[in-house]
Amino acid sequence: MNSAMSAAGLTIGEALRRWPASAQVFARRGMACAGCAMAPFDTVRDAAAAYGIDEGTLFDEIRRDSQGTAGE
Repeated sequence: MNSAMSAAGLTIGEALRRWPASAQVFARRGMACAGCAMAPFDTVRDAAAAYGIDEGTLFDEIRRDSQGTAGE
């Protein structure tokens, strides 16, 4: 399993903790994930599906925006 697919299984909350810059990616795409009450439960995969975004593309954006940040 590649890193994008395994990371897509992380909850939104885990992704935000691991890659704080992911909040910017979600906001830029018009996704309410960073402030959503379901963030501790929904995965990046769930969010991508809900917003009609390819999960690999979404994770690639998160990884690109998070380069150089702690937790990577």
